[in-house]
Amino acid sequence: MSEDAYYSHWLTTDDDLGAFDCGVETLNRWLKQHALRAQAQDVTRTFVWTEFHNPRVVAYHSMSPTQVARTDVTSGLAGGNAVIPAYLIGRLALDKSLHGQGLGSQLLIDALWKVCGASQYSGGRLVVVDPIDEVAAAFYARHDFQRVQGSTRMYAKIAAVRAAIGFDE
Repeated sequence: MSEDAYYSHWLTTDDDLGAFDCGVETLNRWLKQHALRAQAQDVTRTFVWTEFHNPRVVAYHSMSPTQVARTDVTSGLAGGNAVIPAYLIGRLALDKSLHGQGLGSQLLIDALWKVCGASQYSGGRLVVVDPIDEVAAAFYARHDFQRVQGSTRMYAKIAAVRAAIGFDE
């Protein structure tokens, strides 16, 4: 099934989270137990994929504003700023039933599209991720994210992301 079969939208109480299983219990538990509360508190925004007429969630990602210290990135990325405004893709997960179909990349593009849209209105120089393990880090590296020196955190410049996903076209 292609990503076109799914509708990306903000998580609501109408969405069915019960059967979601990405294979990583901490990601499953966060979605089911914390995502709605975090969203209600304006801590993060969680977007989910469902089919148009089926409320069962098959994928999700969350994002929130953050900042990166100048000391964590190269001077070129810092752009002369001591603190760099950024967006954090805090979680990104695809139900196991959809693994192996290339939809993880499409889910990341969905998240990046939303980050680019937010950055048009509020600024932001970087998008950052905190991979849960080395498999996730390799996934982000395949999508041109770079490691922050001495950390597991990874980043991409929003301007480069815009060009890569065709956001400005």
